[in-house]
Amino acid sequence: MTPRKRTYNDLLRGLLTEARWTNHNFAFAVNRVAAEAGITLHYDRTSVSHWLSGTRPRPPVPSFAAEALSRRLGRPVSATDTGMADTTANEVDPVFATRESGFTALHRLLRSDLESRRRTALREQPFRVDWASAPRRYGRPEKPHLRSVLDGDHQSGLLAAVTAMTSAFAAADRAFGGGHARLALVAYLETDIMGLARSATAERNGGQLVSSLAGLTDLVGFMCFDDLQHHLAQCYYRIALRLADEAGDSAGHALVLRGMSTQACFLGHNRRAARLADAAVDRIGTVQRPGTRAALLGQAAVSHAALDDRKTALSRLSGAEKYLDGADDPQEPKGSTDRADIEHLVGLALILLHDHGHAEHALRESLRHRPDGERRARLLTTHQLATLQLRQGDAERACATWQWFLDECSWVRSGRVHSALHAIKRRLHPHRGNIVVRQTLKRAERLIDAHR
Repeated sequence: MTPRKRTYNDLLRGLLTEARWTNHNFAFAVNRVAAEAGITLHYDRTSVSHWLSGTRPRPPVPSFAAEALSRRLGRPVSATDTGMADTTANEVDPVFATRESGFTALHRLLRSDLESRRRTALREQPFRVDWASAPRRYGRPEKPHLRSVLDGDHQSGLLAAVTAMTSAFAAADRAFGGGHARLALVAYLETDIMGLARSATAERNGGQLVSSLAGLTDLVGFMCFDDLQHHLAQCYYRIALRLADEAGDSAGHALVLRGMSTQACFLGHNRRAARLADAAVDRIGTVQRPGTRAALLGQAAVSHAALDDRKTALSRLSGAEKYLDGADDPQEPKGSTDRADIEHLVGLALILLHDHGHAEHALRESLRHRPDGERRARLLTTHQLATLQLRQGDAERACATWQWFLDECSWVRSGRVHSALHAIKRRLHPHRGNIVVRQTLKRAERLIDAHR
């Protein structure tokens, strides 16, 4: 705790009264918000009593407290509003001002992400529930943010470079996880792309270039999410939305909303996730490739299933399956990412709807269609399949399924995969009387120790 002259915190007391929270309720909510940011706190009602008496916790705890109160009250509450931070304290800036172009906002965020101290400050900020919503359409900025200087060949070359590097970094992400090469991608964007893009044209290839830049920004956001850097992921996602709007790219906008829905669902904000997924389906239009439409409908099914809205979830699943046969490209090599993704979403939705038999079939189909190089998705699907088998009372079959996960997880730098490894230990512990379970537990514990 930071020592200071004691002044009773009437601002915080007033907010707790408005929220109708006890000290225990507030402490629990702060701990939950911190856990979403990957920080374990153990505050209790005594801690809150100290805060009300004027003691101030160190950053980023005031931000966690502000977010907890914002969620409870349904309106923005800043750390300063809680009386737990000075008005002169350097709070993390919003992602971008209302009138700021996506290009300018991205440039500023990239610079922060590449500086260690500022990146840490961003990573430690809470997941903002008020950001987990589909914003209004921004449209093109009044003044072009890309100047017309380069000739057509240079513009086309820059666009080709962005497209190629997006494919390369996306492949690395699928194989090795979001924690692998994310900062390399950020550095590439800041040093190679931003400088050249400032010279590119907004009138000729600008729309395509901004759309490609939105896709690359969306990828950075997903990599942050995969590595459980949730606030930073939100920052990139919001800028990707702005860029997609400026490019007039409805499909790109919809795909970013789908990523935001996946993140919200992962954190248990299911109502927000459903709204985002439905907004993505509404934005996609009618001319997109079947695999994209099916994936958006599949995510909507998962989020509505998480709300126990069986009717809507099944309707969305039916829509996804309608496009499933059209999702496969006959010229595609063995293994189909589209079909694997859709079967995976079907499996997740059916788990939430308690249709375990069909859910297991869908997860197995997802693994059957998943390309070998997409190691992270194979790991997460395998973990979900084993967890389902354990839930159905078959611990030995679950352990057999988990063996491949334990064989391969060390290759991947992914917060979600690492979290799954810890979940194996937690879920198998009650069954440790079984020798097969004990052997699997020992393997998991050795891997956890090796990652510390």
